[in-house]
Amino acid sequence: MLKASDVMGCMMGHKVRTNVNAQSSAISALLIALVSISGALTACSPSSTPPSTTSQSASTTASSANGNDASNTSATPNASIASATAAVPNQLTIYTSIDKAALEPLLTSYARQINVPIHIVQDEPMSILARLKAEGANSPADVILTEDAGIFSTAVEEGLLQPFNAEKAVAHVPERYRDPDGNWIALSSYARTAVYDSRVLHSNDISSYADLSKPKWSQKLCLSQGKYIPNQSLVVNLINNLGDKRTQEVMQGWLANLSVPVLLDDSEVLKAIESGKCQIGLVNSNHYGRYLQAHPDTPIKIKWINKGYGGVSTNITGVAIPHAAKHTELALGLIEWLAAKDQQSLYASLSNTFPIDPNAEASVLLKSWGDIEVSPIPVRFYGERQALAVDSMQQAGYY
Repeated sequence: MLKASDVMGCMMGHKVRTNVNAQSSAISALLIALVSISGALTACSPSSTPPSTTSQSASTTASSANGNDASNTSATPNASIASATAAVPNQLTIYTSIDKAALEPLLTSYARQINVPIHIVQDEPMSILARLKAEGANSPADVILTEDAGIFSTAVEEGLLQPFNAEKAVAHVPERYRDPDGNWIALSSYARTAVYDSRVLHSNDISSYADLSKPKWSQKLCLSQGKYIPNQSLVVNLINNLGDKRTQEVMQGWLANLSVPVLLDDSEVLKAIESGKCQIGLVNSNHYGRYLQAHPDTPIKIKWINKGYGGVSTNITGVAIPHAAKHTELALGLIEWLAAKDQQSLYASLSNTFPIDPNAEASVLLKSWGDIEVSPIPVRFYGERQALAVDSMQQAGYY
C-alpha cells in the first residue's frame, strides 16, 4: 500500500451551517487568490502558456448527468492543463465525469504549484470504467475523479483500483465517506432528492420517498430508469431504512404513478418537469444545481426529502488511483491537496455539492435550499449492496 508520507509532500445527520457571509468571503478570497496567481505567472514568465481546454472523450455506455491553501502556490511557468492524449512522463492524467468548470480552477493552480502538466479526460462514470478495462496496463490514467460510491465499488470488484494511504486527506474525510480498504475517498457529497414544478406544487406537499408511492401522485411522477446507477444507490438506502418488502411496494407505487415512461437520466427528468409532462421527480441535487445555473428562470424547485423519515439519501463525488497508474506519487499529492478544507470548499461550491470536511462551509446556493437531514448509511453500502438493490428492483418491475 502506498503511503503519502513516503512520497511528495505536497454530512452525517447534521444541519447545514448558515454562516453565509463567512463562507462567501472564504470562497471569494480563494478565487481571488487563484486569479492573482494566474496573473503573476503570466507576467513573470514570457515562456508560460495559458491552460489549454480539457479534452472531451466520446461517451460509450450508460448516461450520467454528468489542507493546503489553494492560494499558497509556487509560480512555475511551464505547468498547465495539458491536452495530450497518451501517457507522458511527468504528466498527471485524470479521468473524470465532473464538469470542467468545477475542476479547472483548482487543477490549473495545482499544476503550476508542482510544475507538472495535468491532462483531463472527461467521460461518463461507467464509460470511465469501460475505458480502464479496455486499456489495461497501458492506461495513462493516474487519478479517477467521479461520482457515486457504487461506481468506485464496481471498479474495486473489477480490479481497476489500487489502495492508497493519503494520510493528510483522512483528517478531512469522515469515516463514512471513505473506503475501509483505502481504495477511494470522497471529496464532496450530494443528495438524491425531490424536484417539483412550483407552478402547480408547494414544498409542503412533499414529504418522503415512500409518500411518492401513494395514489395522490398518480400521473404526476417522473423517474429515470432503474439501470441508472443513482437510482440503484437510492434503493440500497431505502432497503436499509424500510426493508426489502416495503421498498418493493414503494417502487411499485412509483411506477403506478408515472405520467410518462421511465426516462434516461436526471437531465431528462428535469426537462420533463420543465415542459409540464410531470410535476415531480427524483434527481441528484448537484444535477439540479447545474440545471438551475443554466436555466435561472426555471419554475423547478428542490425539496430536501425524507426529513423525519430517516433522512435524505446522499452519495459522493470521490477520487481513486487506478491499478495501472504510472505516477502514483503525483496522484497521492493531488488527492491530499484536493481533500484539504479550502480546496474542498471551493470544489464543492463549483460542483454544487457539499464539502465532506465538517469544518468546511457549504455554498450559498446550497444553504439557500434549507436545512437537510442526511441518512447516516455508510456510502460504501451503495456498492456493497448494489446487487441486492438490483434484485429488488427487478422483482418490483423497476429495472
